Amino acid sequence: MRRATALFGAAGVLLTLAGCRQFLDSKNLTHNPNDPSVAPTGALFVAAQIDFYSQEEGQLGRTIAVWVEQFSGQLSPFNALGSGYQYGADDYYNNWSRTYDGGGLIDLRTIEQRSLAVGDSIFAGQAIVLEAMEVGEAADIWGDIPYSQASQPSTYAHPKVDPQQTVYDSLRHSLATAIQFLADTAPAHLVTNAGAGGAFDFTYGALPSLDAESAAWIALAHTLRARIFLHMAAKLGPTMYDSALNDAGQGILDPSGAGDYVTVHNATATTANVWSDFSSIYPGYIVAGNTMINLMNASSDPRLPLYWSTTPSNAYVGAPFDSIVGYAVSTLSGTRTAQTFSQPVVTYAENTLILAEASCQLGNKPNALGYLQQEQAAAGATPATTLSLAAIMNEKYIAMFQTVEAWNDYKRTGFPVLGGSPPRRLTYPQTEREANPSIPADGARNWNDTGPVSSNCG
Repeated sequence: MRRATALFGAAGVLLTLAGCRQFLDSKNLTHNPNDPSVAPTGALFVAAQIDFYSQEEGQLGRTIAVWVEQFSGQLSPFNALGSGYQYGADDYYNNWSRTYDGGGLIDLRTIEQRSLAVGDSIFAGQAIVLEAMEVGEAADIWGDIPYSQASQPSTYAHPKVDPQQTVYDSLRHSLATAIQFLADTAPAHLVTNAGAGGAFDFTYGALPSLDAESAAWIALAHTLRARIFLHMAAKLGPTMYDSALNDAGQGILDPSGAGDYVTVHNATATTANVWSDFSSIYPGYIVAGNTMINLMNASSDPRLPLYWSTTPSNAYVGAPFDSIVGYAVSTLSGTRTAQTFSQPVVTYAENTLILAEASCQLGNKPNALGYLQQEQAAAGATPATTLSLAAIMNEKYIAMFQTVEAWNDYKRTGFPVLGGSPPRRLTYPQTEREANPSIPADGARNWNDTGPVSSNCG
């Protein structure tokens, strides 16, 4: 098992990079103390994965889950975050910094440059895909962001801000390049890092061969391209749905979940799932939200015990987004709060529901219903018998539990119907604004956020 070797073999690196659990959310965060100019390429890839995991599972992930009412904030600061959407000017500066600093773009570009310099196209391709996930998420959140000049401090002290559309276009082209690199598994191109990322690739490194590992990254790249096309569809029209269909058709297609991109953790204080740490240190601060629980209860969703605990009355109960309650409510399940739980990030469920949504919006209702039913069957849920955009997106909301993409889907489609009206974007961090005069004024919405799209299938 190559991944197991990587996880335990990299334990020293993990501890060096992590130090204590503060590395995930500390205001005094110092990213990757290793200078990327001298740190081994494999260690940089380990740091990049840790960096991305902390983005998905830390404060940003909790905020989004509260805003889309999968959770309800019951204690400060989460009650104010959920009911009044209140946050500080620098509360998400760490998340901004993780995109660019050590563990983020600066390290990923170092991996890419070093790998291509020695002909290791596989490791370069993996780094490009990870870069697309990280930077694409930043563009989803903030809209216009530094990218073309970013993480090059000796050349650009104040990097310009690229339009969100330009960033998306750059990423989808980069992903196409990564797909070409990852397809080239000739021995001559595997000269570093024990055959590309196998020794350092936490998610796919356990697959039985380099060909299988590369195929998984290729499928992930296609799903990420499909996601980007969906994010531009409201602005650029039906051709984006066509493009999403094409890439999703080559995306993550294994209903077993073996091809899903997930985080990977060990049962130690410094390598555990961040939700596990949060739930044990701050019990009751956030609990199940009414919107999520009501949707799942309505269909007796089989994922209820996987996601949530029951109350003393053996029921699944949520709390309103804007109220502190005095009755027993459900909290995250033991499955989801396990230290070793692998958080889904990009999955078969997402890819299949992209196919469903794109087919729906292009007017192909039989295909759209078929894809929806396939995803539900894989999840053990009762397959739908009628089709609507709401049915697709409500299912995706449940399937994409605890992901930032659930917020993006809500902004694009208006589903699920929420009790509140969460922010459409985060404001630029104050520290970044003071450091970089190129940062523009904050708007209420990003370029791609035109409000709920019209449905072509009910």
